[in-house]
Amino acid sequence: MSQTPETKIAVLATEVDQMRDLFGKLDESIDKMAEVSGAIQQMLAVHETQIQIQAQDTEDLSHLVEKRRIENDENLKELHSRITTGNREMAKDLHDTSNRIMEAIEDLKKTIDARDEAVRADQEALEQRINDLEKRGYFIAGVAALGGFIAGAFDWISEIFS
Repeated sequence: MSQTPETKIAVLATEVDQMRDLFGKLDESIDKMAEVSGAIQQMLAVHETQIQIQAQDTEDLSHLVEKRRIENDENLKELHSRITTGNREMAKDLHDTSNRIMEAIEDLKKTIDARDEAVRADQEALEQRINDLEKRGYFIAGVAALGGFIAGAFDWISEIFS
């Protein structure tokens, strides 16, 4: 099968037509790819902007968190200082109160000791008075007994002389 030059030209013309259709389709594909590429570039630009905004927001939040941490540390130090000062003041007040209570107890002891001494002195004085009164009572009873004996003896003596 040998092909004639006209057949070859006809085959080549058909192939050229097919190539023209193929190149047309390739042009359309390239155009569509250019459109898609443009859309992708726009999307990338939007996403890049959003990423930059989020990065800025993240940085701002990071600074804000650090600022709050520093403020919290300062507040914590202040609170610790207040608690420590309050504890010292309470310990001092407790010590002072304890000293005042101990002084009051000592004063009460002295007052009780003085009162006990006064009661002892009064008791000794009353016991001495009671002893003196008992001695007087015994003395008066003895004098009365002697007087009774003498009076009884006078009757006997007066009988003897009479």
